Amino acid sequence: MRKGIIFALITALISGFSIFYNKLIIVKGIDPLVFNIVKNGGTAFILSLLLLHVPKVNKLKSLSINQWKKLLIIGAVGGSVPFILYFEGLRTVSAANANLIHKTLFLWVAAMAVPILGEKLNIWQIAGYLLVAWSNLFIGGLSGFSGSIGEYMILAATIFWGMENIIAKIALKDIDSHIVAWGRMFIGSLILVSVAFFENKLSLITKLSANQILPILGSILLLCGYVITWYKALKFAPATVVASVLILSTPITNVLTAIFINHAFLPQPQFINLIFTILGLTFIIRFLPALILKWT
Repeated sequence: MRKGIIFALITALISGFSIFYNKLIIVKGIDPLVFNIVKNGGTAFILSLLLLHVPKVNKLKSLSINQWKKLLIIGAVGGSVPFILYFEGLRTVSAANANLIHKTLFLWVAAMAVPILGEKLNIWQIAGYLLVAWSNLFIGGLSGFSGSIGEYMILAATIFWGMENIIAKIALKDIDSHIVAWGRMFIGSLILVSVAFFENKLSLITKLSANQILPILGSILLLCGYVITWYKALKFAPATVVASVLILSTPITNVLTAIFINHAFLPQPQFINLIFTILGLTFIIRFLPALILKWT
């Protein structure tokens, strides 16, 4: 359990750096679908290389049909469909609103993990969830939503990623975490390429310049580290805990922005967000031994 929490914290740190990095390198002139093919495909390539040693290859060869089905579902539900929905939604939705909608991920994971996985939360952990939700959704202003198609697309993507957490938790019971991470990115990338083929967008990949591709290499490395540590975390810790710990990525991004961009202390709303997020996570993790996992 402790190992899972440590991996979740590492994942949150990588995610925080990734968000900060992606804000610095705004790559213009790339279709969202093509961007995701390059980023996810590059990640899938690196993960494929990491599987090229005997123990992992043998594990891959020994997968049953049922296990392959799980990987296919994860590739669709987590590695392709939500990326299309999210970035299409971003065409008409502000980044701030999209970020707020995506922050509800840990709530969807909890809503599904309790009835499906049998994870249970005590009163102190529920209090922690409420603190994390309040600090991340309402401090700074949850307002201005129009109920547009773009916002619903981002919400649908968030729910899909929540479903992925549940499916991955089940798959990780008997599949190596590196293989699950590879399946998510490799199969997801194949689906994205198929969509680009039917939309006649594959040719756009050949038109990318070096100035567009080079900045994405950093995103690829960060995404690679993210999926490896994230699935490791899910392997050892409850989905409810992992999803809530990942919310730390936002305060981490805010701290990095304050230090390296603004050269100032955190603004008051972001400082309050950081304090209450840490307090809520402390409640969730501190009372973790009271969790009853029927699923295991």
